[in-house]
Amino acid sequence: MAYDAGQALDELFETDTETDTGGDPEELVIAQTEAILDGPALSDSVDEVLRLAQGLPSLEEVREVPDGDLSELTDLEQQQKEQTERIMATAVAAGNAALWVVAQCLDRAAKGRWWRRTHSTLGAYCEEKIGRSPVYARQLRSNAPLALETAQRTGTVPPPSHIKETRKTEQLHGREAALSLYEIVLDISAELGEKPTAASLAAVHVRLPAELPAATEQQRAAIEETVRRTLGAEDASNEAPTFDSESNKDASNEAPRREAAADAGSGADDGDDIEDAEIVPEYMATLQDALKKLKAIDRALTKAVFVAAAAEPADGSDYATVREEILKKATAIRNKALHAPMGRPIAVKDEQSAH
Repeated sequence: MAYDAGQALDELFETDTETDTGGDPEELVIAQTEAILDGPALSDSVDEVLRLAQGLPSLEEVREVPDGDLSELTDLEQQQKEQTERIMATAVAAGNAALWVVAQCLDRAAKGRWWRRTHSTLGAYCEEKIGRSPVYARQLRSNAPLALETAQRTGTVPPPSHIKETRKTEQLHGREAALSLYEIVLDISAELGEKPTAASLAAVHVRLPAELPAATEQQRAAIEETVRRTLGAEDASNEAPTFDSESNKDASNEAPRREAAADAGSGADDGDDIEDAEIVPEYMATLQDALKKLKAIDRALTKAVFVAAAAEPADGSDYATVREEILKKATAIRNKALHAPMGRPIAVKDEQSAH
């Protein structure tokens, strides 16, 4: 039977329930990785990944669309898009899995000092063998155990940028907290129609309590509360219903709600919880002024406004264009805020400085 590298990658992060004796998940993954490495020649595995491209739609059959065209995708375009994205996701997962296999290879080379007759240092060996810096190789090896167990727990192969963030949680709160954080961010991001990013994982990490409960269930509950608050999913059941339009199903209607309540201790109204611009730095004044305007826009753009505008037959084409532009602008602002540097809550700052 032909060696199936794609299946091997899947099996790398699956546990056989019949043979799992409760051992260390990392050891189980390493054992399966070694079985893969004992497979056929390297070219066979590489070819298996490259053959993914054969499932892509023909580039000649993809319709070229000019800039500025915001029309709905045709049925054929939607089919081509879904087909391509499935293959893209598989290729990305294969690439991430390969990196953690590389980390295991380097662990063995480091332990056996196999480089001792050919290279002056392990770093030089890494540079030649994987084409990356010694610092990158060291981080990859350091992060691999958490990455492998995260994959085992979630069935998702995390990229190095994600594990770089959850390693911080592991160092402060332990392995279980780091695994729970990734798993919960993954689930809640899916609820919001999104995917976890390094930025969202970092944002959750800095908002975790300085001390987490020791009991697993209580610890998980505390992490979930932080994740929901950070990603804007807190009290989602109390939010106004989202629109039913088909063209809204792939877009998130709501930006994450930050912890404005922490700064509004007096319980002031929406428009009064920002201090006067004259007594704050210019950049903060710009952000606070923008926030006031966004709150006013949010109050004005009710569901009734959209429904009434959509019902005007004479304005049908204008309505679709304006609605699309609103979604684009709202998404652009949301993305800027999500990827901006994260400020630590004051309470967390004070506690950490005390230590």
